[in-house]
Amino acid sequence: MLTGILLALASALSFATAAAAQSTATRAIAVAAEPPTHRIARVVPVLALLPRIFRSRLWWTGMLFNVLGFACHAGALHLGSISIVQALLCVQLMFALPFATAKLRRAPLIRDWLGSAAACLGIITLVTARGGVPQTFDRLRLLPYVVVIVAVLLGVLVGVAHVARSTLRTALIGTAAGIGFSLTAVLIVVTTHSLSTALTSWPTYVLPLSGLVAAILAQDAYASGSFPAALTAMTVADPIAAWLWGAVMFDAVPPTTPAALAGLTASGLLICTGVAVLANSPTLTRTHIA
Repeated sequence: MLTGILLALASALSFATAAAAQSTATRAIAVAAEPPTHRIARVVPVLALLPRIFRSRLWWTGMLFNVLGFACHAGALHLGSISIVQALLCVQLMFALPFATAKLRRAPLIRDWLGSAAACLGIITLVTARGGVPQTFDRLRLLPYVVVIVAVLLGVLVGVAHVARSTLRTALIGTAAGIGFSLTAVLIVVTTHSLSTALTSWPTYVLPLSGLVAAILAQDAYASGSFPAALTAMTVADPIAAWLWGAVMFDAVPPTTPAALAGLTASGLLICTGVAVLANSPTLTRTHIA
């Protein structure tokens, strides 16, 4: 359990570094680019920017940290509960604060500390409430339904985002990216559970597609405008969706008692509050604009 938590924290640090680099590079390219004309690019505008993005050294630096984070993340998911591992990724916002304060040459604001404290308290509550729940793989037959549900949700969110504007569009795409990453986490758990049969198992081949779609949506959220809106939506949607999939598929004892539901509700509210406070902090927004 402890090793899984440490790996999850290492992945959060890597993902925070990657987000800082890639969001800066992608947004700068998007601001300088002409509006897309291709029909598909109008729905997901970042697709038209990929040739320029792939020439950015800063973006590739972020990609290296993404790869490192993915490796640590896969190890954490193999050793621990998907609900807890995905919730721990919320601390990437706390790791983003040192990058922001170093660039601005000023100490974190009081709200930054309060947001960090709320998120940490929520994670501690979640670990206390669900950390000892054994995991099971007896319900893998439900995986195709989860994949279909995620695909439908992504289609709806992207479709609605196409007719939305500004910050709402960014939040919708960010939410879609977070849900996509939660499916990727589920597929990692399933694939690494039985490596001996991985090459003959269909989740192994859906895994890279899921990760690619989620990554493209994340880049589109970064490029489309409000960095706080993108980061908040992704960081909240991922653990909430992952908790749902984990409870349905992997928890040997689903959270059905009043105490379990109360603990999950409290942890969810604390994590979401902390993420929202941190993601909308002037410390992060000023760094993104700078």
